[in-house]
Amino acid sequence: MTFNELKETWVDTPEFHELVKNSLTELVNSDEVLSEHRTFVENHVYGFGERPFWGMWKLLFGELVKEPKILEIGCFKGASLSVFKLLNPNCRVYGVTPLDSTGIDWEGDYALFIKNIHDLYKQEQPMIFHGLSENPEIIKQAEMVSPYDVVYIDGGHSREHIDNDLAYYAPMVKSGGYLVIDDACNDLNMPWGYFQGIQSVSDGVLAWEKTEEAEDFLFVFNVIHNRIYQRI
Repeated sequence: MTFNELKETWVDTPEFHELVKNSLTELVNSDEVLSEHRTFVENHVYGFGERPFWGMWKLLFGELVKEPKILEIGCFKGASLSVFKLLNPNCRVYGVTPLDSTGIDWEGDYALFIKNIHDLYKQEQPMIFHGLSENPEIIKQAEMVSPYDVVYIDGGHSREHIDNDLAYYAPMVKSGGYLVIDDACNDLNMPWGYFQGIQSVSDGVLAWEKTEEAEDFLFVFNVIHNRIYQRI
């Protein structure tokens, strides 16, 4: 399944959501390097989410320019930041994170986790904007680097946080670029047992879709609980 096939054939049915999950899982498993990276993340709890997300990123990166700029809001231990570099060593990767357990009950040295996974895969360290995503100084720092080819929102899951992240960071997506939002698909018709996201996040995204600020963003498709938009 290619990016365009997924985009052009997307329908909100349990059968299609299962097809996407299975196809992208196979895409990851058939890529030795990508599969090993995802297995490391799963075995060492360097990230959550689903194995097919690595396939989603592979498809999406095939649509980007040679040296894209990527911004992730909410980086945990740096697994997504690292897979971005794995898919394109020339991409410029940025992250917004408090580097602590704010919003998640998981203590640890987050700066060290991020450093370690990039060192393990011999990758350039990402540029981290150290702080909460609603901090005006952090917003200013991220904005100075914008626009981005991809903004990936996976930060705080309260309604307040998703509203703020969409208001501040969605406008930093360049024309033709992509906005990816995690945990945002509770409204979709998925098979029983699928984790579709967090209701407050989905509610915030659906409310944002109706605003003037979202008028130049087109829904492309979802992959389980990730929602993808393209800015026109």
